[in-house]
Parts: sequence; structure tokens; C-alpha cells
Amino acid sequence: MNFFKTLIIFVAALFLGTTILTTAKEVEEVDYPSSKSGSDKKEQFNYNETYGPSPIFTIGGGMSQSPGGWSLTTRLDLPYKDDLYIGPVVQYVEGDDQTLMGVTGNLKKILPSTDPKVVPSIEAGIGVLVDDRETDDDDNDSSMLTVIGAGFDYVLSEKVSVGAHAYINNSFDFDHKEFFFTALVGLNIRLD
Repeated sequence: MNFFKTLIIFVAALFLGTTILTTAKEVEEVDYPSSKSGSDKKEQFNYNETYGPSPIFTIGGGMSQSPGGWSLTTRLDLPYKDDLYIGPVVQYVEGDDQTLMGVTGNLKKILPSTDPKVVPSIEAGIGVLVDDRETDDDDNDSSMLTVIGAGFDYVLSEKVSVGAHAYINNSFDFDHKEFFFTALVGLNIRLD
């Protein structure tokens, strides 16, 4: 039952996110006459037009909740089309009595922004989680892992940016379930 419940939540969140993005792009502002000049309106910034689509390597660290502790993440975002990136994400979480290692394939969507330095994004992924508890006598559990997350990157130069992202990770198997939250800051390097 947990498998289907998690799958339905994941699909619903993905569907809702894409619906909101699609609707936001389709809605056009109507020009009403006003005393303000048209120059006050900020134009949306297009990330790929300015910086061009190229692979991005990220390494970051932060904190985790359940298990409480620290986490490390590395990822490679490969341009797919328009503002979509795909690629592997590896998360390592170390808690008091538990170690988690997750590998997922993520789909990342760059969201519209009016500031060329701030690049917001949402993402979702699916993969595998290895769970090692200190009380298990070196017996590791593995299960399917789903990830949803959001965050933003701040562009420092054409090749380097820093970012802050948060992920909700949910793993499930028929006899094992793990739910954990990670918040990370990272360094992004564009690979041209």
C-alpha cells in the first residue's frame, strides 16, 4: 500500500508542478492604460539564451533531517531541451546511527526569473537508496527512492554559481520505508 501511496503523491506533485508552469507560460498580461510608462515592466530572463545550454557539475553539502546529521551531494545536469536538464544525483547522508546513500536520475526545470543572476528551479527524480543502520550487523537495506526538490542558484560568473536547494526524499519497498529531508548549499561549475 505504501508503494502506491508514494507513487500517487510523486505523480501528483510532478503533474501539479508542470501544470502550474505550463499555465504560467500561457497566461499573457493584458496592457491596460495607466499613468505608468511601459518601461517599468520587467522582462523575464531566459537562462539558456544568456548562458547557453551546457552541462553543469555541482558539489554541495548541508544538513539532513531523519536521520539528523550532515549530507553531501554531487550532480551532473545535462541539457535536454529548452529549460530542462537531466542527469544523475548522488546523495550521501550520515546520521547518528544511520548512513544513507541515494543515486537518482533527476529531471530539472529552470523556472522563469526577472533577475539574470537568480536562477530558480524545481526537480524530481527516481532511483535507489542504500540504508545502513549501525544496529543491523552490517546488513544493508536497499529500496526505490523518489526525490522532489526546489531551490535557486546565484550566478557569480559565466562559469560559476552557488546555490541552495532542498529535497524531500522518499524511499519505499514492501518491507522498508525511509523518508528524509536534505537542505544543501553547493558550488556549480559550467562545463563547456
